[in-house]
Amino acid sequence: MDELLSKCWLIKNAFKIDVQVVDHQLQTMVHISDDSEPYIFIESRKKMYVDIQKAVEESNQYSFCFHTDSFQLSYLAVGLQEEGQFRGIFIAGPFLNERVTDQLIWNVLKENHLENSWLKPIEIFYKSLPYLGQSYLAIGDLITNLLVNPRVASQFITTKKSNEAYQPDVQPQNYDMNGFEVKLRYEAEKKFLHFIELGDKENAMKALIDFTGDFSYRVPGNPLRAKKNLSFSSNTMNRLAAAKGGVEPQYLHAISEKFALKIEAAVTMAELDTLSFNMVDEYCEAVKNFAVKGHSKVVRKALMYINLNFQEPINLQRIAEEIGFNRSYLAQKFKQEMNISLIDYLHQKRINEAVFLMEQGQLSITDIGLQVGYSSYNYFCKIFKEVKGMTASDFIKAVKK
Repeated sequence: MDELLSKCWLIKNAFKIDVQVVDHQLQTMVHISDDSEPYIFIESRKKMYVDIQKAVEESNQYSFCFHTDSFQLSYLAVGLQEEGQFRGIFIAGPFLNERVTDQLIWNVLKENHLENSWLKPIEIFYKSLPYLGQSYLAIGDLITNLLVNPRVASQFITTKKSNEAYQPDVQPQNYDMNGFEVKLRYEAEKKFLHFIELGDKENAMKALIDFTGDFSYRVPGNPLRAKKNLSFSSNTMNRLAAAKGGVEPQYLHAISEKFALKIEAAVTMAELDTLSFNMVDEYCEAVKNFAVKGHSKVVRKALMYINLNFQEPINLQRIAEEIGFNRSYLAQKFKQEMNISLIDYLHQKRINEAVFLMEQGQLSITDIGLQVGYSSYNYFCKIFKEVKGMTASDFIKAVKK
């Protein structure tokens, strides 16, 4: 991951192009950007991932894909492989192959059915993008060669002034961490991932503090983006550790996707800090409660169904029907293995999600209740007080203090 990240920075700095890496499930692992892109383009780009993935998966590892969308924004993509297996996609862009003109912008507005009010924002954004013309072919070739081959650590050499005796001056790159600090960090990271794998939340939380460092230097002038990149990497590592702990892929995919979206949507460093701890909590809970080796087939299926569908109007009967087991048998086995009834577990899951939404401070109590699966405001408030020992209103007041 570190080598891939360093290659991403080389490409970003060399060609002044934003870069992104998504895994085989199209979850963001790395995103290095100047954060000046209007939201409309971010949403549009998500739709192209599937087409690009299909193209690079069907090609050999020395190929690169060129894609231009309806906004005339272009991208270069290279498939990432490890031991012959497809692992993800590197994407460089957006960039332009045409000069920015009034005609270009009017065509974009017309093709995408946009209001005239978009003219100025699009013009400003397009003029901030690199114009590559036909050189994108050479750049695609260089990026492909860089990504499919190991990076060679180079040294930066300068020469002395002409009136001085020649003496090469080797200047090693300064990472702001000496070798001993790097070693300690990776040892702490290894310990942290081990605790995630075991589902040991308490020790994982302690280890998280030990191995999380300051990497703002990786994105000079944009510490929020640096922290987002680190959060994406943590999400990926946590998911892999939980998979080693025995959690089934489809459940991990749901967790990973949820946190990837929340990381990208975060607008403060404090939000990202909160998400880091929430990720540890949820991945450890997944290992503790949903690991294949920890429960019978009926309970495992019920847990996965609840955690993927708790926002829907589900109950014991519907869950039993969906997973193909007798209702009474399901209720008995769940209580036996989880030491809590299935319905109580469902309420706890919903209320814990409600607490997270309340901490974000962006939704009303009514909207939060609806979002976590309660159609009745009064019923949501009743269950919230039973689970948390205080009313939803009092909890929000406490959060705001």
